[in-house]
Amino acid sequence: MDRQTITSIFRVLKHVEAGKKSLVNGILFRSVAGCLSICPLALCFYWLYSELRITSDKIVLLQSPSGYLIILVGVFFAQLVCAYLGYSQSFIASSQIIHAYRKRLINHIKMLPLGQINQTPNTEFAKQLNQDIKAVEQGLIHAIPSLIAVLIPTIVGIAILALISPLYTLGVCLGLMSAFYMMLFAKNKLEQIAKEKALSDHQISRTVTDYIEALRVVKLFNQSCHWLARVEKQLRINKHHSFQVGIWQGSPVLAYRIALNMTVVLIVAMLAVTRPEQGVLTIDFEAIIFTLLFMQILFPLYGIDKQLSVLRIAIQSEQKLDALLGEPILTEPAEVHMPKRKSIKFERVSYSNGIDQAIEHVSFYAPENSVTAVVGEASGGTSALLKLCSRFVEPDSGHIKIGGIDLKDIGSQGVFSMVSLVCPNVQLIDANVLDNIRIAKPDASNEEVLQACEQANCLEFIDQLPNGAMTQIGDKDIKLPAHQRHRIAIARAWLKDAPIVLFDEATAFFDPIAHNDVACATARLMKNRTVIIVTHHLSNIMHADNILVINEGKLVESGTHRCLLSIGGYYTRLWQAHKRAA
Repeated sequence: MDRQTITSIFRVLKHVEAGKKSLVNGILFRSVAGCLSICPLALCFYWLYSELRITSDKIVLLQSPSGYLIILVGVFFAQLVCAYLGYSQSFIASSQIIHAYRKRLINHIKMLPLGQINQTPNTEFAKQLNQDIKAVEQGLIHAIPSLIAVLIPTIVGIAILALISPLYTLGVCLGLMSAFYMMLFAKNKLEQIAKEKALSDHQISRTVTDYIEALRVVKLFNQSCHWLARVEKQLRINKHHSFQVGIWQGSPVLAYRIALNMTVVLIVAMLAVTRPEQGVLTIDFEAIIFTLLFMQILFPLYGIDKQLSVLRIAIQSEQKLDALLGEPILTEPAEVHMPKRKSIKFERVSYSNGIDQAIEHVSFYAPENSVTAVVGEASGGTSALLKLCSRFVEPDSGHIKIGGIDLKDIGSQGVFSMVSLVCPNVQLIDANVLDNIRIAKPDASNEEVLQACEQANCLEFIDQLPNGAMTQIGDKDIKLPAHQRHRIAIARAWLKDAPIVLFDEATAFFDPIAHNDVACATARLMKNRTVIIVTHHLSNIMHADNILVINEGKLVESGTHRCLLSIGGYYTRLWQAHKRAA
């Protein structure tokens, strides 16, 4: 085992408490069972040696064959018991460790910032919690004990072989070392070719995708031959790499097993060279027992290559899981402090999404029961303000306060209880309309839910559904258009009745009727609440109490609509562009 494997094992065990003792016991019992499998042949060698090497000073431990038989029966029974205990302890350890490891991952994911969770596809989390953990279980919990249970008896067996014949044992060691070296060389070569093949697959995928997406333009300008030549070139390169992978695919296993077989040939050759002279009718019992012991040791080694393949996949999965566990979590306060007022204040807040600077040294104050609008370019960090206000992400520097109390002192659950978020990507659960809205307040009655629907202008389209409010909606059932999903999000906010509402408006692509319905529902929801709204539809925020203008992540202007127009700055350019587009 290399350092990477040992590091992965200790990282997994570091995250769990239960199962470690059972894992060690399983390895010990299986190793003892492997060593006991050598004892019958070693005992046979001792018996032959004591019977045929008759000398005056020989010491015989057992006087009769019945004594050997009793010991053999005892060895077989002990081997059976140790094997049973070893496998049972290994499986008990496996279930305990993997259960604790999966629980640790789930708890960590639960504590990750929601902004980060939203950026990761749900299928990726499902894959990590199922496939990757299963690979870790197969590799680090099953393959490692199996490898140790083979290697320890092998070392013990080689030590016994050295007592019988040091010369033959030297040949065995050379053969086994050659087998492992050949497997390692072929494995490294295969990994190098596999990386080249993966890069080639990525290149051809991009080339084909670009060709299909540009097909109409390519044909229109009579460039089909040029593009097809690029595709064919990538196909030839990919074919070459696929051919190389095919050749080397089974090379580590094949090289390893060929080397093991060559070790057998080497031992047979050594026996032939050192056999008695012609005409001497003697039987070399040492050679016979040595060969039998050698074959007993060699047979389990043929399965090591499979275990190593499983272990390699497990290490890759463990590294991905460790990267997930290394993601920073939200810090929660030991004692929650809830604010009495619902004003929002940013104090020199900076936040980067890991690639670009989203916002930089932004400061503003949104009084209680006021409407603050945020405008700017789509990539200028406007939506980052909402993620920070709702504590979906943590700022890199600065402080965000509600009612004068920092969000870190309020805690995630406290912030979530005071904030409703209406965003474009409305997630619906696979349930009826009422239950989709009731998720905002699980103990709400049907009357309360329907009242929220009325305030959000949802009843009109709900009545047109096949079963009305009891119609199943979601990704697996009826899929609602964007403007209807947006109104369901507004209905959820109405039902939750939180004092702070954050809007990420997405009405730019709605038709005029849908835009009016959403705008009216939004206007009703904003009354008597602290509101921050991100929008690119400037006519909707003309009467906002304050407008924040974000450009390249920086707050460049702030004020009312009339005040900003009088300045004639960046907001004025946005307003003029908006009027021309209208």
